[in-house]
Amino acid sequence: MPADASNASAIPLRQLRLRPKTLLQTWRIGDAGIAQEWQFCAAIEGKGLMLAPLPGQKMAPVANGARYGVQGFTGQYDFQFETQAVGTFDAPFVYALLAWPEAVQARLVRQALRVRTLLPAQLSPVTMKGETQAASVLDLSASGALVETLHPMGDVGDTLRISFVVDADGEKTQITTEAVICHRRAMEAPSRERLGLSFRALPKTERLVLSIYLKDIADTLDAA
Repeated sequence: MPADASNASAIPLRQLRLRPKTLLQTWRIGDAGIAQEWQFCAAIEGKGLMLAPLPGQKMAPVANGARYGVQGFTGQYDFQFETQAVGTFDAPFVYALLAWPEAVQARLVRQALRVRTLLPAQLSPVTMKGETQAASVLDLSASGALVETLHPMGDVGDTLRISFVVDADGEKTQITTEAVICHRRAMEAPSRERLGLSFRALPKTERLVLSIYLKDIADTLDAA
């Protein structure tokens, strides 16, 4: 969900301008089970959203008629909404269909683009004892990231140190900064988690490098 739901406002779904392959998470309302991951495929305005399993994964169980929560990140918004599962289909491809929501709760978190990535990273605690562990940066902006860890790394509000490398204009640059955990969600494996991080005091040079890297990715996506 958005890192600060109190600052969220209701907007039409179309305003999000969801891109195909945008990563979404769903969970059944009232169920304490693990969230499921999907990639957004397409939408028919006023009717529904088509979500497909991630490459290499099987269709997650979907209870037709049940209420589901959905959350995700776009280039500008953290958002969430509730909707109803319409059904699952296997033609023209395997997908789940969710009902079109009347509105979504969204928080404008940045003007800079946030894009999907798959970058190896290192995470370590700052204010408590703990070992450095490997992680993956799944999406990234100049002010934050969504990362996946193999083991829990802290609670909302804790500060971590994150380090990863980006290739901007043909030069590899290591980005190292402190980041606050804004939200966390357990994944399908018992110990895996997704952490939404907000960077703290990222140096100006590294922020510029990230902006170049993100723009390069965005330009590539737009040209595809």
